[in-house]
Amino acid sequence: VAVMEASDAGLWQYALIAALSVLVWEVLKKAVQIVLGTPAASSSLPLPQDEFTSTNEFMDLPVPDEPHLEMAIAPPQGLHHSNPKEQYHYECECTKGTYLFFHPPTGPGTAHGPGGFDYAEYFQCKSRLWEMRIHMNFKTAPPPDDPIFFGIELEDYVPMSRATQQAQKVIVSGIRQAIGGLYHCAGDDPKRVSGELEKPVCVLPLWAWDQFIETPEGEEPPDLWDPNFENLGKKRYKRIAKYQEEMTQLQRSFKVGPTYTLAFWGNSRFLDVINWMVVGVPIVTPINFNKFAGKPPVHVVMYSLSPSSNGEKRHLGSKKAYYFRAAVWSSSIRPHRRRIEELTGSSEREASPAAQPEQRERKTMRRRFAGFVRRMEGCTGWSRLAE
Repeated sequence: VAVMEASDAGLWQYALIAALSVLVWEVLKKAVQIVLGTPAASSSLPLPQDEFTSTNEFMDLPVPDEPHLEMAIAPPQGLHHSNPKEQYHYECECTKGTYLFFHPPTGPGTAHGPGGFDYAEYFQCKSRLWEMRIHMNFKTAPPPDDPIFFGIELEDYVPMSRATQQAQKVIVSGIRQAIGGLYHCAGDDPKRVSGELEKPVCVLPLWAWDQFIETPEGEEPPDLWDPNFENLGKKRYKRIAKYQEEMTQLQRSFKVGPTYTLAFWGNSRFLDVINWMVVGVPIVTPINFNKFAGKPPVHVVMYSLSPSSNGEKRHLGSKKAYYFRAAVWSSSIRPHRRRIEELTGSSEREASPAAQPEQRERKTMRRRFAGFVRRMEGCTGWSRLAE
């Protein structure tokens, strides 16, 4: 009996310590969120429209009613969005090809893709929050010795508070530990640096793509929605050292003719693109991505970096050759309408058929109702009760 009582006392002590640890963790997390101005609610909740947008501005855009990501390729090639029914084509000075960006569906309008590809089924039992796949054909092959990077680039330097800077360091450190090879720069402050300025970037080496497939010239590459896509080519998972060697060899052999297929999902668990939140790093997240980006859009980029004769280490625009560049933003937090029109190269408002006002009004009411439901879910937790 004495032994059992002692055992029970020990269990209670462990339970008390565990409870106190959880309490301290939550208090610290709440304190950091208050300092950084992050929301206390779960990052899965929809964000309200922010100061950069007006809901009525976007009623006529040719996009799904449900939350999604929106993209504009450079040079301008129209408005694209995530979870499309068909893959998108792109072309720039150095490359051309097709791409597909997708995530778990947020409603019926984002449930299926090309060839009936079931987005919900694909993400079952996967921790990734999104995935990007791309077919790339070089019009001008990159120099074999120039390093190639891909990731996020901002348009301008973003001033940040000391607390936000510290949070950014923690997040960057977490991504660097998870993937490795990360180059991050907050950009050059134009008030302190003269001459050519380095834009804020957070980019990874070419070998951080999670999968690649090389298709010889004259042969058809696999569809980006191929059910067997995951089993094709080479993958980074559990063979990082060997994969780095393979990607280094691939990069040095890049040439005009073959189709290079790449897929990435590695750091998706850190960025909830639909809700425009950084997530997955203890204590400092979830946090609104605009704390670091300033405002949408951000640019998804892939570029090579030419060597510098004077030992310059910064990723300056004059040293970059872009192979893919797309402005991206969430439908939850859009840039101004005029900025979207600049990025897409066209005015969807002017392109909308003026002879169909009743149809547009019905769509407007539908969107208003959908937005009302999403806001109610965020306020009342309906979605959680439904689950």
